[in-house]
Amino acid sequence: MKKNKSKLIVLLGAAMLMGTMSYAQSIALQSVNSGGAKMSQANGSLSFTVGELVVLNLSDSEGNTLGGGFTAGARLTTLSIQETNAAVLDVKVFPNPTSDLLNIRINHSTIEQVMVSITDLQGKEVYNGLYAGISNTIGINTTAYAPGTYFLSLKNNTSQVLGTYKIIKN
Repeated sequence: MKKNKSKLIVLLGAAMLMGTMSYAQSIALQSVNSGGAKMSQANGSLSFTVGELVVLNLSDSEGNTLGGGFTAGARLTTLSIQETNAAVLDVKVFPNPTSDLLNIRINHSTIEQVMVSITDLQGKEVYNGLYAGISNTIGINTTAYAPGTYFLSLKNNTSQVLGTYKIIKN
């Protein structure tokens, strides 16, 4: 009786295993593509890729391969920073990196007004001000800014960019 019971359990286990195997998934041939874009201007470029496949492959007995996992990446590249033409606006921006006060010293200017703006890496303007284009020093308090990289732009009264500086905030 015990022998029959053991045989029955083994047969039942084998039947369950075969039933499970017959309903198992198989990997179908598919393609998962990533997407992205690249934008460029004279002073920099931005490129990003969404859904880039990670190099981790699984293969089945039929030769099908599945790459596992996704990664989202973004890269910001600054190609150049536009320095001011000293004949139009001779400035010095210091200290850089800064932790609290950023100084813009105007040594010489042939323009009446200087527009100063500071933007973060996402392009959000965090500061703007209009100053006389006379020889002086402009102090900008940066203590409330998060640590990171910012861009300081100097423009004339027609919004023509005279110079752009990369600022590091500690």
